[in-house]
Amino acid sequence: MSIKDTGSIQRYSEGDVIISEGIVSNNAYVIISGKVRITKKVDKKTVVVGTLKEGEVFGEMGLIVENVRSASVVAAEDVEVGIIDKETFERLLEALPDDLRAIMAALVDRLKMTTNVLTRVGLELDNTRNQLQSYTMK
Repeated sequence: MSIKDTGSIQRYSEGDVIISEGIVSNNAYVIISGKVRITKKVDKKTVVVGTLKEGEVFGEMGLIVENVRSASVVAAEDVEVGIIDKETFERLLEALPDDLRAIMAALVDRLKMTTNVLTRVGLELDNTRNQLQSYTMK
C-alpha cells in the first residue's frame, strides 16, 4: 500500500481545524494537495511550529505512541488529505520487528520533547521581539 492510497479522503477549507491539540489520536493524514499549519498552545498563546505541504504526513505520532495530540493542525489553504486509520496503520506495523517498533516509540517521545522545547524558544523569541519593538517605538 502506498501512503497516498489511503482509501478515505477529506477536504478542508482554509482555517478549518483538522486536528485539535489534546484530543485522543485515531488517524494519521497524508496531504494530497494544499498546505497545513502546525500550532501548539503555550502559556495561552498559539505558536506556529511548522507548515507541511503535499506528500507530507501529520498525526502519525499518535498512532505510534497512543497518546493525546501534541499539537493542532489547521488548513493553511484549501487542503485535501488522505486518512490512514488506526487499523490500517496497525497492520502495517505488524510487519515490523518489535525492536524497530520500540525505536519508533522512542523517536516519537524525543520528537515531542524537542517540539515542546522549540515551541517555548519560539515563544521567548516573540516576547523578546515585542520588548525590543516597544523600546524602539518610544
